[in-house]
Parts: sequence; C-alpha cells; structure tokens
Amino acid sequence: MREFHPNSVAVRSGVAVLVVASTLLGTSQRVRAEFKVGEELPEFSLRTADDSSTFSLQRKRDRVLVARGDKQLEPRLVVLDLFQPDCLQCQVQLKVLEELHKDFGNQGVLVVGVAHRGDAEAVRASSKQLKVTFPLVVGKGSKLAKQFAAGDSFAIADQQGVIRFAQVGYGEGDEKVWRENIELLLAGQPVKETTIARERLQGGDRLPVIELSSVMSGKPTALTGEGDRLTFRDETGKVSHPKAAVGFFSRY
Repeated sequence: MREFHPNSVAVRSGVAVLVVASTLLGTSQRVRAEFKVGEELPEFSLRTADDSSTFSLQRKRDRVLVARGDKQLEPRLVVLDLFQPDCLQCQVQLKVLEELHKDFGNQGVLVVGVAHRGDAEAVRASSKQLKVTFPLVVGKGSKLAKQFAAGDSFAIADQQGVIRFAQVGYGEGDEKVWRENIELLLAGQPVKETTIARERLQGGDRLPVIELSSVMSGKPTALTGEGDRLTFRDETGKVSHPKAAVGFFSRY
C-alpha cells in the first residue's frame, strides 16, 4: 500500500471523484486513457466551433496532415489540448496557449484546442471572451473526447505525429516547460522533460486528511482515512465513522 501525501496535491477546477471503502481507496479503477510519450497522436475529424468547417488530423506518408475545409498543411509540431469551455483553469490555459500560437505559429507550430464538453455556442463564447485565434473544435461525445478527456489531456507531437511531451491538467508556470520543449524540437533536439507529473489518488492509497469548509454554512468539515477507519466530522462538529464515502472536488 502506498502512503499518500496530501501536501503534494492542489485542488483546482474540474471534478475528481473519490470512492472510499474502509480506510483505503478501492483497488480497481476505471481510468480513461492519457496521451503517452512515444505513441502517435490519435486521428480525428471534428467540426470547428467558429464556422462548423471540418477539421481533421491524420497521418500520411509518416507526416501529420491537418485539413480544415479545403485547406491542408503539414505542421512541424502539433500542440493538442483537450479542454472544457466552462472550466476556469482551462480558460487560463487557453490564454497561455494563445501566446504560444502567436510566438510559434509562423514557425510551423499548430496549436489546436478540442472541447470535450460543451456545444459550439459554449466554445465560441469562451473563444470570444479569451480572444483565442487558434483553432477550437467541438469534440463532445466524440471517440477522442471519450478516450482522452481524463483530467484535460495535453500533448506536444513532432512532425511525424509522435508525442514527445504529455501531461494532464494545468498548473501556473507549466508553459515555461512547453516553450523550452517546443524550441528544442524545432531545433531538432530531444525534449528535456517529457511530462509535468503531479501526484493523484490511486487505488490502494490511504485517504489523506481532507479539511474543507461547507458551501452551505462556511463551517469546517473533515474526512480522513488516518487511523483504522474512516472518520467524518460534519459542520456541527459531530463525528461519525461511515463504512464508505463518496465525494468529489470541484475546481470552481
């Protein structure tokens, strides 16, 4: 059993569900796929949010081929971000990606955002608010979204479509690593870092102490797996020992 250290975890936007039995997380989990370094970008064909034109990414002749309507290009690098238009953290990341698009777009770096939640109207609203000019496509319900939307996946792939950097979620300052990797790849050199790792709860972890204020009353509550059983303290201060607990973190 791996001890889990809560100080290494930042609770931000989105939803992370906890299903806890006894003092441990369940040992079996259903986990969506994440982009993996060394694998190829998945092919997809979706609609853009702004004009509903077809946007597709394919691999042909050992190259990435991107088509939007009747226009085609072979980018040197592809930066692919799966996001939620109503997620505050995702919106910050989109603004950062817009800066990358402005700085590297004329060097053959294609930045693409795929919304794995929300319809075209929601994506357009986010794009207008954030002044995003790189392509945003609607992926809700698509195979790509269902398979790779775990925690908002992000990847940087080379001209052959091979993923050279991948991570899940976004933290302030991550873009420094992205920029360095993009510059290295454009220079024909390998990246220095293949991911930005963050600890996450896994099957077999011991539940850390979770102390948060109640949304309804503002008073503190606590749930912990320390000791020999689950312990919950509600906003009135009452302590109980449930047999199981189901909860979630919201980033909003």
